[in-house]
Amino acid sequence: MATARRDSLARLNRQEIRRVLVVCYGNIYRSAFVGAHMAQQSNSQLEIRSVGLHPVAGRSSPSRHVEMSRRYHIELADHRSKVLAPSDLAWADLIVFMDRHNWQALIERGAARERMVWLGALDGGAIEILDPYRLNDAHAEQILERLANCSEQLVVRLRA
Repeated sequence: MATARRDSLARLNRQEIRRVLVVCYGNIYRSAFVGAHMAQQSNSQLEIRSVGLHPVAGRSSPSRHVEMSRRYHIELADHRSKVLAPSDLAWADLIVFMDRHNWQALIERGAARERMVWLGALDGGAIEILDPYRLNDAHAEQILERLANCSEQLVVRLRA
């Protein structure tokens, strides 16, 4: 954790990145939003997938998150969660994740550390971006704003 920000930022400068895998626990809040937001910002310059670590696929984003995401012109009403597969890890040039639980689960599944980046490293805030699933609307809104900011920063860095 002590070197997470420095290591994450250094990894963004090492290689050409075309395929980005965005990971969170459930793939109904954070990674779903970030994947859609990055796709919107990158204008098809990047291939982006979002997946989760939760073992059940096909779950929809909660209605409050769908509504909040629309303020950023992101439509998640039709989103259905996907579960991380080994083929996703092999496909990705870059693996973006949100918190220490995601980090640990990715390491356990064999993710290449040199491809892993903490999304929270991009805005100078806390390195972890909390899961808003059980948080009140005000806190969930703050996290959504941070997700938008960090994903925009990531796209800018990847374009450079």
